[in-house]
Amino acid sequence: MKYLALTLLTTICFQVSAATHTYSQDNGVISRVYINPEGAIAVQLKQGFPKAKSDNQCPDGNGWAGLRMADNAIKSAILAAKSATISVTITTEGCEGAWFKIRDIYLN
Repeated sequence: MKYLALTLLTTICFQVSAATHTYSQDNGVISRVYINPEGAIAVQLKQGFPKAKSDNQCPDGNGWAGLRMADNAIKSAILAAKSATISVTITTEGCEGAWFKIRDIYLN
């Protein structure tokens, strides 16, 4: 019985761990940028976020990925990529309100 309880607990821990550490990566060119005075920034990719959608990262997502309180490095990277029209890889993980939550950005 003790072995069964330990096995069940271990299985649950692995499943919860896997569920909380899922993320998606989408590639593309930034088509739109939203910024507000409170520090939020969000982006849309020309191709959208098909991987984040198929992975169900944010079921009620509105097609934007962003952060309500973004670090200045993230904001700078987004604005540089938009200005230079270069491809980016945006990693998303879950929701930030109705946005896919940005985990990190690669400038390609």
